[in-house]
Amino acid sequence: MLLKGSKFISDIYNKKELLLELAKRDFQQQYMGSYLGFIWIYLQPLLFVSVIYTIFSIGLKSSSTLSDVPFVVYLIIGIVPWFYISANLTTNTRVILQHSFLLKKVDFRLSILPIVNLISSFPAHIFLIFISIVVAIFNGIYPSLYIFQLIYYFLAMNILLLGIGWFTSSSQLFVSDISKIIGLIVTFGFWLTPIFWSVSKIPEQYQWIMYLNPFAYIVDGYRDSIYLDVGFWEKPLQTLFFWIITLSIMLIGITVFKKLRPHFAEVV
Repeated sequence: MLLKGSKFISDIYNKKELLLELAKRDFQQQYMGSYLGFIWIYLQPLLFVSVIYTIFSIGLKSSSTLSDVPFVVYLIIGIVPWFYISANLTTNTRVILQHSFLLKKVDFRLSILPIVNLISSFPAHIFLIFISIVVAIFNGIYPSLYIFQLIYYFLAMNILLLGIGWFTSSSQLFVSDISKIIGLIVTFGFWLTPIFWSVSKIPEQYQWIMYLNPFAYIVDGYRDSIYLDVGFWEKPLQTLFFWIITLSIMLIGITVFKKLRPHFAEVV
């Protein structure tokens, strides 16, 4: 397993130019053809955050269950990782179909394709993180050194998405319903993940159920890093659950991808 992991990392490095070129191409396809082009990278999240801030800070004047944290801060920081998660769950499901021209390249490792979408969605995610920090500061909440913990949660989120991407991108070629299932996961996952609500609303004896939702770990991790000042090492049980689930998903993704890989060209 360790040897295969090092081989995979080596392949990523060896194909880095092609990988970055594919990511650049995917990035350009999202915005080229529109009048504003790359400005949409910043305009879309900026408009969304502005609407959320106006509604919950000025219109509804809501406050979160954390008495010292305005609800708008709680919400915006929680929704930032979810945007990244939901976008990549959807796009990675179709990534092999989108790059079917690579199926005939015997020297290209198709398993790195899900990384293409992760890279192309990175700039918008970074900008959203920046906006969320600005909103927190505007509300009198200043990030501490725990902000660097976002690197850990970002890497953890991408490992989770990579494992899911291997499974869905390969399965989608044979079972078209996979994309519809992912759509349901994105829809219901939004409400089952503590973005608009707090885990503290759940009776204490049932809160452990949220440990089974790896997305909840990431969302709470972003809040822990930006304003709660809680280290991931201070939540050993949640961290253990997350990595057991994530590594299990990755193992399943690797197994399914390897088993189906020889048959990709037959169905595309």
